[in-house]
Amino acid sequence: MRSTTLLCALFLAAVSCAQWELVTPIKTRSEFEAIKMVSDAVGYAVDKPMESILRTRDGGATWERMANNLSNSPVALFMWDDLRGIAVGEGGQVYRTPNGFETITGAQNPTFGELSCVFFVNDTLGWAGSLTGKIFRSTNSGVSWTQMNSGQSTSNFMTAIQFLDTQTGYASCSGGEMLKSTDGGLTWQSVGPFDQLVLPRDFHFYNDQLGVAVGSAGEVIRTTDGGATWDSIPSNTTYSMLDLEALGDTLVACGSWGHLIISTDAGLTWSGIQVGASEHKSLSLTASGAGLLGTDGRIHRTADFGATWNVMVEGTWHTRLNKVSFANGDTGVAVGWETMGGFESGTLRTLDGGRHWENAGPGGLGIHLRSTGVGSRGATFTQDFFATTAGIQAPNMAIRCNWSIDANTHIVGGGAVNGGIYRTTNAGGNWTRVLNVGNITINDLWFVDDLQGYAVGEYGDNYRTMDGGITWTPLPPMSGSHTVFFLDAQLGWTKNFRTTDGGATWTLMGGTPQQTMSIFFTDPDTGYAVSYTGQTVRSLDGGITWNNLLPDILNATVGDAAWVDGAIVIGCNNGDIFRAQVSCPQVAFVPVIEQTSQYLCTNTSGTVQWFLNGNPMR
Repeated sequence: MRSTTLLCALFLAAVSCAQWELVTPIKTRSEFEAIKMVSDAVGYAVDKPMESILRTRDGGATWERMANNLSNSPVALFMWDDLRGIAVGEGGQVYRTPNGFETITGAQNPTFGELSCVFFVNDTLGWAGSLTGKIFRSTNSGVSWTQMNSGQSTSNFMTAIQFLDTQTGYASCSGGEMLKSTDGGLTWQSVGPFDQLVLPRDFHFYNDQLGVAVGSAGEVIRTTDGGATWDSIPSNTTYSMLDLEALGDTLVACGSWGHLIISTDAGLTWSGIQVGASEHKSLSLTASGAGLLGTDGRIHRTADFGATWNVMVEGTWHTRLNKVSFANGDTGVAVGWETMGGFESGTLRTLDGGRHWENAGPGGLGIHLRSTGVGSRGATFTQDFFATTAGIQAPNMAIRCNWSIDANTHIVGGGAVNGGIYRTTNAGGNWTRVLNVGNITINDLWFVDDLQGYAVGEYGDNYRTMDGGITWTPLPPMSGSHTVFFLDAQLGWTKNFRTTDGGATWTLMGGTPQQTMSIFFTDPDTGYAVSYTGQTVRSLDGGITWNNLLPDILNATVGDAAWVDGAIVIGCNNGDIFRAQVSCPQVAFVPVIEQTSQYLCTNTSGTVQWFLNGNPMR
């Protein structure tokens, strides 16, 4: 008992400065133009459509989004070590970091066009290529750049650059050209010519004589004289290869429609493998044979130099999440819809308290899940926690919120056209419009039990039922609300008001954010209000006063929040789900620990404290 008390005391000290943790950094629409492992544990990836840079510190099992909604999407990446790196991309943008992209220094060079590749031969000297055939040179770690003489037209584009030393380097370019420089990139000359049509996308030179390049239609070319002549090598594929990684004599290339090719003799012979059917745009390997594969919508991992691959992270829906509901401390769902803020409409489900999420079918605006496994999403119903669903004809209304009483009885609210509240007692076989007062909007439902329930709308529509939703009566006038919560039959809250008599009278609260999207209490005194921006305030006196607990989240627009076993889980735009542990859980989460080469890794993201013989390790 003493150790449990001590553990909880230490935990409370930690959560006093709790922060939001993004648990869905990878989306179905993610495209990883570049990925780089700097050790078996630490790696980085650029996600162009999501305009972000990601980091893993456990070999790719979990990822942190270090930069989000960058002014120009990153495309290419170079890391000097596990902390210092540089990313380049659209608009001639250059992002530099000294600390693993926890902070970045950005510089935009609009005349450069989109930068498509970058390489540094040491801490200061590097080169970048653009989609308009330009090559730039930096002598100060990417702080400033000077255009070199590439000899290419603006219709060509650079795909890769590599230097062997400060003088000799190569670049691949569209139009079937390899370029070579012997003066540190100041001038460039074509090397070849090629005897075949090939668009080199990536290459690797072992020394100033031996090099291998991959490109369109599965073409592989190889030189043993520094690029003066090239041999065409059979590759066992006709699919374009987009990225190439070399470790000694082992070469692995990845490309279109799930195809990879592997050579173990420095490019003389190749074998092909299939890994899924999506486009693989980037890969990176370490000396131990561990590596990551950046695929559209997912990340794979290998432990055997690319011979076999396993999906490490599957992308979740890129959607605007509107409602979140949990059945218990483990199982919950979030639902989103298609809008300008998201490309897809989908449902996400978690089985571990919101730490990890997976796609669970189509989306919508409203969702609810009971502890029995019964739930509803719009006019779709489940009896097994959304493992499976069945849907029937929906009422002619935009359903914005749901409440399920049992497998047959469900209530939905929404609007504005034909708005109000509808109820079914035969699992959607037919619906009755139980609140019909014109074109109103109902945004949230909350039931204390199977009879007593409440409905609120953003425009001041507030109602109560005492007969399981068959009839509804107006509540006293108060401002509109996106959220309503009752702890018991008497104590309830909306974003601005509180009641202690079941809604008969309401008292204005002070201190909740103006755009509160969700409010909930864990006991009569302790409650939380989450705003549109992620700012979260806490009350310790039943809602009379409030104080800041969690900060705003940059570029977040919160749709809803839920309390789950000591943590707050919020659903946002772009399919982003954030989690913050703010109090002791009822059941401690025990992470799975595995060894990856010389590293010990856990299946949880964020910061963890390791102990050796009971003593904390630094």
